[in-house]
Amino acid sequence: MYSIMTNLLEELQTLSREVEQQVAPRLQQVLRQFVESLRRQHASERSLQVGDTVNDFVLKDQRQRSIRLYDQLAQGPVVLTFFRGGWCPYCNLTLRAWRYALPDIEFLGARFLAVSPESSQNTRRTVEKNRLDFPVLHDQGSEVARSFKVSVVLSDYMAAFYRSLGLNLLSRNTDIIARLPMPATYLIDQQAVIRYAFVEEDYTQRADIQEVLHQLEVIRNKVEPVYA
Repeated sequence: MYSIMTNLLEELQTLSREVEQQVAPRLQQVLRQFVESLRRQHASERSLQVGDTVNDFVLKDQRQRSIRLYDQLAQGPVVLTFFRGGWCPYCNLTLRAWRYALPDIEFLGARFLAVSPESSQNTRRTVEKNRLDFPVLHDQGSEVARSFKVSVVLSDYMAAFYRSLGLNLLSRNTDIIARLPMPATYLIDQQAVIRYAFVEEDYTQRADIQEVLHQLEVIRNKVEPVYA
């Protein structure tokens, strides 16, 4: 049915097992507590959900082209995914999986856009590292992520924790606030209505690409004419 498929969810589980073996238990505990704090706040439940209408936006891609959401929707549905940055192994693995699925997305008449708070320079590095051939958009100040309500402001403690690991999010993202998007993927139809939504507090979890493709097929079958 689909040209090239990788089982992303299985690969993510394998990656998590490898990380657990390599990362000190103290660091793992800090990250688990961060995820648990987001869940206590019901962070994902406050994000945009199926049935919500999405506002238009314009962001620059890795080639400094202005990409307008509504222009993309004029050509077909849009799969929109938010990722933390090229420093995140889970994000890199997921972006490569979307790259493999791109022919199927386009076959089903849709466009694919990835959004990150990373600076333009770091966005280009992420694109080159993962050999991405779809638009990767720089979300300055997490403006679009905040409009989808998937952006999380890090506490001073968590920002310092990441700095201790050599990751200064303020400089990495050229932002005045340390914030990251939760893993989130949306399927938006041509009326700018969300038809599928995946938002998760746990940074190790990502949307099931096969489910997104299935939902795209449902949309296509509903809008295409039926001939006797």
